[in-house]
Amino acid sequence: MKKLFFALVGVAMMASSAVAQNFEKNIFGVRAGLNVANMSMQGLSANSRAGFHVAGVYQRLLMESQPLYLETGLQISQKGFKMEFLGGKQTVNPLYLEIPVMVNYKFNIKDVITLYPSAGFYYAFGVAGKGKYEFEGVEEKSDLYGSNGSLKRSDFGMRFSATAEWKQFVFSLGYEFGFVNVAKIADGGNPESNEDALSSWGKLKTGNFFLSVGYNF
Repeated sequence: MKKLFFALVGVAMMASSAVAQNFEKNIFGVRAGLNVANMSMQGLSANSRAGFHVAGVYQRLLMESQPLYLETGLQISQKGFKMEFLGGKQTVNPLYLEIPVMVNYKFNIKDVITLYPSAGFYYAFGVAGKGKYEFEGVEEKSDLYGSNGSLKRSDFGMRFSATAEWKQFVFSLGYEFGFVNVAKIADGGNPESNEDALSSWGKLKTGNFFLSVGYNF
C-alpha cells in the first residue's frame, strides 16, 4: 500500500512538473491598435474620438503550477474627445505615456487558442497634445500641457481586457477609465487660459475603448 501511495505521489509530482514546464515564465510582445476615447464631464456631453496606441508588453509567470501572469509594459496612447456647442467646436487630443499593471489567467483550448481576461490599473503621463476651438470661422489652437494649458499631466485608473492568442498572434479588446480629474480649470489652477470654452468642463475624467493586435516573441 505504501509503495502504491508513493508511486502515485511520484506520478503526481512528475505530472505537476511537466505542467509547470509548459507555462512560459517570461513573455515579451508588441501591440498596436485603435482607441475610441472620450472624457466624462459634468453637465456636458462629448463625442468619442478615434486615436491609436502602440505598446511593448511583458508578462511574468506568478505561479509555477498555474498560468497566472503579471502583465505590464510601456504604451503610447492617444485619447481625447470632440464636442459641439453654441455654434462652436472643440477637439482635444492628448498623447499619454502609459504603464499598465494587470493580472491575467490563461485558458488553453485544445492547444489551438488561448483565452485570458486581464484586470488591473494604469498610470498615464501626458507628454503632448493640442486643443482646437472653432467658433464663427475663427480657429484657435493651444498646447494642452503648456503654461496656459488646460489639462493636468497625470492620470490613474482601471483597465480591463479580454485577449485571444493564436500561435504567437494576439487579439485584444478592452476598456480603461480614469479616476483622476484631469482638468486644471475645474480646480482653479489655470484661470488665465485662453481656452474659454474649457471653463465649463467641470470634473473631467478619461475613458477609452481599445482594440489591439500584436505578436509575442
